Amino acid sequence: MNVEKLFAESPEFETERLLLRRLTLDDTEDYYAFASDPRVSEQSLWNCHETVDDSVQYIQRALNNYENKLVYLWGFVRKDTGRLIGRGGIFHFNELMQSASLGYAIASKEWNKGLAAEAMQPIVHYCFQELDCNRLEGRCNAGNIGSARVMEKLGMSYEGLLRKQLKIKGVFTDQKLYSRIRDDL
Repeated sequence: MNVEKLFAESPEFETERLLLRRLTLDDTEDYYAFASDPRVSEQSLWNCHETVDDSVQYIQRALNNYENKLVYLWGFVRKDTGRLIGRGGIFHFNELMQSASLGYAIASKEWNKGLAAEAMQPIVHYCFQELDCNRLEGRCNAGNIGSARVMEKLGMSYEGLLRKQLKIKGVFTDQKLYSRIRDDL
């Protein structure tokens, strides 16, 4: 797996409805617009952004993660409006095992439109075709039907239930584990 290539190329993608590019501090207002919606963070480890400064701090951490080659996030920008509506990317790189994890978040007003899967598809393709990834995995809360559906649309297979695996908002939560491997292509 060639993680250096990812951070050196800083790839951008275009889909039918979206542009995918690195997050910048110029995205703060749009990022806050969806990250301040409690429905978006309800089933995640991160808390709803209460102030614009929460979004500034998040984007600054994302920029530091780019610099330290720990996490690569793309902002999802609607082509028709030019507005950032979500973000997604890859993390937990294991070069020896040629694996990584993926994750995403999208504005609730954009749910059930196929946009998260549309955004993540070129990222998945890039991981297998350009980074020589053998395995990608993703997780979601057992009750998060929408996120499970995104992973299924990405060609990921359900592997099992990780019982009480994460403590989210003070509650131990079951996680569904999905994966896609090179052999699935």
